[in-house]
Amino acid sequence: MLAASVSSWAQTPPADAPAQGGTLGTVTVTGEAEVQGKAQLQTRKTNIGKGTQDIRDIPQSINVITEKLIDDARLDTLKEALHYSAGITFAATENGTDQDIRLRGFPVATVGDLLIDGMRDPSQYDRDTFNLDRIEVLRGSASMIFGRGSTGGVINQVTKKPLLLDQTDLVGTVGSRGFKRTTIDLNKRVGEDAAFRLNGMFNKADNGGARIDKSGIAPSYSWGIGTRDEFTVGAFYLDVNNVPPPGQRYLSNGTYANGVAQSSIGDIRPGNFYGSASDYLRGKAQYGNASWLHTFDDGGQLRTQLRSGTFERSQWGTTASFCNRAPTAGNACPAGATATAATLSPLTYVLRNGLAPRADKYKGTYLQSDYTNTFTLGGQKHEIIAGVDASREEADRFGAWGPVGTNYYKGATWVGLPDDDRRTALVPAFRQTSDYASHNFGAYIQDLWQVAPDWKLLGGLRWDRFRGDFSQTTYANANTVVPNGRTTTSLSDSLFSYRAGVLYQPSPTQSYHLSYSTSFNTSADTYQYVTPQNANTPAEKSRNIELGAKLDWLEGKLSTRAALFRTEKYNERTTDSDFAGSSYLLSGKRHSQGLELEVVGRITPQWEIYASYAYIPTAKIDQAGSTQANIVGSRVGLTPKHSGAVWLSYQATPKLRLAGGLRGASQNRPLQGQTGAASTTAYVPGYVVGDIMVEYKFTPDVFAQLNINNVTNKLYGDQLYPGFVIPGTQRTVQATVGVRF
Repeated sequence: MLAASVSSWAQTPPADAPAQGGTLGTVTVTGEAEVQGKAQLQTRKTNIGKGTQDIRDIPQSINVITEKLIDDARLDTLKEALHYSAGITFAATENGTDQDIRLRGFPVATVGDLLIDGMRDPSQYDRDTFNLDRIEVLRGSASMIFGRGSTGGVINQVTKKPLLLDQTDLVGTVGSRGFKRTTIDLNKRVGEDAAFRLNGMFNKADNGGARIDKSGIAPSYSWGIGTRDEFTVGAFYLDVNNVPPPGQRYLSNGTYANGVAQSSIGDIRPGNFYGSASDYLRGKAQYGNASWLHTFDDGGQLRTQLRSGTFERSQWGTTASFCNRAPTAGNACPAGATATAATLSPLTYVLRNGLAPRADKYKGTYLQSDYTNTFTLGGQKHEIIAGVDASREEADRFGAWGPVGTNYYKGATWVGLPDDDRRTALVPAFRQTSDYASHNFGAYIQDLWQVAPDWKLLGGLRWDRFRGDFSQTTYANANTVVPNGRTTTSLSDSLFSYRAGVLYQPSPTQSYHLSYSTSFNTSADTYQYVTPQNANTPAEKSRNIELGAKLDWLEGKLSTRAALFRTEKYNERTTDSDFAGSSYLLSGKRHSQGLELEVVGRITPQWEIYASYAYIPTAKIDQAGSTQANIVGSRVGLTPKHSGAVWLSYQATPKLRLAGGLRGASQNRPLQGQTGAASTTAYVPGYVVGDIMVEYKFTPDVFAQLNINNVTNKLYGDQLYPGFVIPGTQRTVQATVGVRF
């Protein structure tokens, strides 16, 4: 929270001011991208396209969640922040992973769709925002820039960097259900062109059983700031020992499932914890990183980055089902006794069944180098971006064995008695089930060509080479750790990706674009689905077509963006009865299309707005394999027609600021098995959740803030799985005090 990173502090350099200590014009641009946006909701530049670019020059939809919005709404995790980005939904999974994200109806986070400073971040861990400057969401296919993945888009986490100033921001928050959180952002200038920065976080909460217990630290050191050669080295460590919120089985009203219990059913209240003493989520994320930015005499820049880390995660969660009679000797609900919305009461039994325990260890090393320059050739301007990247990724996966097994019964309680399990916690024992290692190399080049005073053409080409080796381990039975077999398969592939666009910019405040881009997913993108069949299956391919406009108003203080899009996966993997034992087919096809709108910036000196909206009327399975033919024409799961968020801020007096927001979505349905189609029975109703904030600045360096999130205590479905749903966070009251010195 440096340089007014906590929104309450107004001592931020203006967006167009040069970075402190800057001596080269091109380096000034870099400093601007890092500083601007910290005291406002609006931003006009991005690093998501490799190098620093004006958002108006990127012919795809981009949504930026700045640090001000993160701090205003107390968005402590990446998942919480993405609730304020339209078109994004979250899936729950059998093995309990909590960041299975969907964008425009396509999965994110399975491969290269999550990024840190433009480099892949595919591992599963609890992503906190304490070290983030902003979150950038690029929508639509983007393999030409980032390699495999990115069908629906990518999400880039921009980390905080050292600045040439002395400043420490200390922020403390207390709130509902024992919530305590402290963050520190210390920045120290240690030389004419050198600085050290340390971000730290400590967070605990009881949450009625869904415990938070995590801490993190992220030191970084930069030297040569503003000179020809700028270097940064850093590290990141996050330790998590949480208890995940349990899933709830869908309630039936006799004809169909009605999703998470309606808010009119007062017996199941938001935040009720129906998990057990054995539930846990433990994880560690640790990595080191280094970067070198070299500026050439002609203004060109070469940025080289390296990151290597290890990520560990172990989780055992619970799903709660509702029954009108006591469970049988086999720990099941008696026939005909499943609770419905009409029969639910405080005395309804809650049966707690453990999900499959899971443990993973992931290692990733990434190296990339990107060159940017602007030059004139034949009287016409060219903006070149070119680069190479390489990575090595390894994953070890473990499953439970012995008494706990896969579906362990964790006892019963009643609807009216949540969080009552005080028995001695059980701990699963794990054995390795699979492992994975891959190497990837990619090279790309892109040119933004000014062909006429108001017209630009964009063209880009990328080539990727991928190789992966996968092994699966088998055991004679569920009570041994001695393997009785091991199957190893390999996959290699090389593919091209493309990007093209036309931009019409008749004035500095107008930019209209038409673009086409492609992406691909190798058959080993989700490590848990590695089989001999996958190795014989080529990559899936996707394309995105977008027509959009980006307009600035009120002398650039307010930005509006709109886009019509069609995102299509045209050779999706499917199963076919004639090829079930040898390979998958690429006979599937599905697409989504719709409209995205955004308004962000200052309406008046007192009023500031952020609004993001997505309308996806069509998200359809177009073709499928013979064993899935019945789903053709079905809507794609986890793709509500309407979704969005708005945040309004009003500076009532020089010291008092009021803000509030709404976020929500229309009716949403989980995936129907692995087909991608929406469930025909289970769904969650549409919802709207309100958040409010009051902030008072005692001095420019001391502020107090009160937040109430989910003001009406709405019970809504947040993460969806075919068999259960994880409700969203209940009403939360938090009081924050921040000091700068």
